[in-house]
Amino acid sequence: MAMNSRINRVKSAFRNHILQQQMEIGDRLPSEGEMAKALGVSRNTLREAYVALENEGFIIRRHGIGTFIAKPPLIKDSLNAFSSFAEMIQSAGYTPNFQTLSMKTVPVPHDVCEQLRISPTEKVFFIKRLVFADEHPAIYLNDYFAPQVQASTPRWDTFDGNVVQFLFTTLETPLYQLHSRIRAVALTDETAQMLQQPVNTPAIGVWSTIYTIKHEPVTFSKLWFNSNIIELETVRILHKTG
Repeated sequence: MAMNSRINRVKSAFRNHILQQQMEIGDRLPSEGEMAKALGVSRNTLREAYVALENEGFIIRRHGIGTFIAKPPLIKDSLNAFSSFAEMIQSAGYTPNFQTLSMKTVPVPHDVCEQLRISPTEKVFFIKRLVFADEHPAIYLNDYFAPQVQASTPRWDTFDGNVVQFLFTTLETPLYQLHSRIRAVALTDETAQMLQQPVNTPAIGVWSTIYTIKHEPVTFSKLWFNSNIIELETVRILHKTG
């Protein structure tokens, strides 16, 4: 089971890499060494993933010539990019306002330990924020930064709320993926107070993790959306096959 999970992660990273590079049917892939380095895995692990991808008809390997794309993924964009918070609020007819409530180092919560793969004895840098639609609280955000972010001596005085851009300019290791999970949630005492809604009011919850090219999680964020103001809208662009 562990091996299948590992190979599936490599396959997913491989497909995302192909999408980012805008590769098409018939395109030749870089060498195994270059691909392994790009995905942050060993060549042996890459070869195992290649076997699975070839069996699925995704790639074709020609001995002595190279490895080629046999078919592209059907979905070019899925839930990979939401509109910005400002755009969401403006599309609802409001003016966005951002407020940072606190920025401090805190003991790491249990669920954050699991997401950032760190020990419960460590501490993380924590930012608590609210995004307003006019005077109405629309989005409540909790951002947790892994210890390696603090080790990069970030300039928190320059943080403008854009986590991805901040990490791009702070970390030496390139970012690779933002993985978001969307769920229906009921507001707790704290989140209800922040969004000025009754406790147990239905809301949209988004839990997001940002990974580096080495597949290291560097941030874990929890977002609660006031569903009376915010709707999440996504667009899927389907690849034309004929």
